[in-house]
Amino acid sequence: MAIRTVEEALAALSKLTNFERTRADGPRDFSLDRPRALLRALGSPERRVGARVVQVAGTKGKGSTARFVDGCLREAGLRTGRFLSPHLVSVRERIAVDGAWISEEEFGRHVEAVLDAVDGTTTFFEALLATACLHFAELETDAVVLEVGLGGRLDATTAVPSTHTVITGIGLEHTEILGDTPAQVAAEKAGTIRFGVPVWSGAPPASEAGRVIRAIAARHEAHFTYVATPADVAIERDAVVWAGRRLPVLGAHQAHNAALAAACCGDLPRAVIDAGLAAAEQPGCCELRGDVIVDGAHTLESIAATLQAVRAHRPGGRPTLLFALAADKDFENIPALLAPHVGAVICTRVDAMRGRDAAQLASHPAWKQRAQAIEPLEKALAAARSVCRSPSQYGNLVLATGSMYLAGALRPLT
Repeated sequence: MAIRTVEEALAALSKLTNFERTRADGPRDFSLDRPRALLRALGSPERRVGARVVQVAGTKGKGSTARFVDGCLREAGLRTGRFLSPHLVSVRERIAVDGAWISEEEFGRHVEAVLDAVDGTTTFFEALLATACLHFAELETDAVVLEVGLGGRLDATTAVPSTHTVITGIGLEHTEILGDTPAQVAAEKAGTIRFGVPVWSGAPPASEAGRVIRAIAARHEAHFTYVATPADVAIERDAVVWAGRRLPVLGAHQAHNAALAAACCGDLPRAVIDAGLAAAEQPGCCELRGDVIVDGAHTLESIAATLQAVRAHRPGGRPTLLFALAADKDFENIPALLAPHVGAVICTRVDAMRGRDAAQLASHPAWKQRAQAIEPLEKALAAARSVCRSPSQYGNLVLATGSMYLAGALRPLT
């Protein structure tokens, strides 16, 4: 039976192993053999997606960087394909051409073709990548931007030949898979480097991670460019200004993501790059939506960057925190990091399968008994908005962070 709706497509894809929803400890059977075999069975669409393929890896900032790159290439007049993960609202947003999500009909049709070609070990992510490649090839994109899902060396996106490699900052994440030192994590991320393909990285060359990336680039005769954190960044209330460019985003860290994208697109005219960076949307990344900052940060490093952004753009107070956290995230240290910088705390749960219980979140001692557990999300948001009107808080400002699922669920409500 033909797949006609997103729900039908997801029901069919749910039969595949989905590591985004299943977080079992220990090593997993990752291999490039599976996605390569799947793409061959589909007629190798990854070789018909355009002359420019930009693969973006890294611990933090890779989604934002990929969106900035896509914006620049679109501004240059190229028809672009964009593959990102995870999604905030709909799985369709992971696959876009010229910024437009894949349609429901196209998604169902391509998923059906992919499922006809899978074997018993194909994963959900591999199937989505193949779906994206079919879509990009069919619409004859000129260039594509691929965000790595996990690591890089054995990530399915590495099955697609690339012409540009970007590696953003490196931090410890998924240590049970990628290793428990910056050098080990960097080696996995640097597995995206191909022979002779230029590399742009935000990892300082003298750092443990940077030394690994440079060494791997040298072995692959891949030209290495270090893109330093910009020093000339000015903060406006609702924007960041870097090197004369006004970016409608929050957080000085976004200037580094934009700088990586600009360097990767350095063959384009300055005016094109400037317009592309300014037009790129960053949903769920310190995104100001009315009275709520919607942010999908869920690691210590990313939440620290979020807090720095909030303090810079809204100095002089403490926002009300709307907080959710997946069960596999750092419950011990993330609340301790957030607590000194927020006022009242509303804890909730969005993802019933992976989300940590709201009452457990509210019980963390770092909150010093100023947290309450409220479900469902609609009630939690209403409570947070009500509390934040207190004179001791930022005026009508809620910081919603800790979970990509929280960010995705909030966007339609704000």
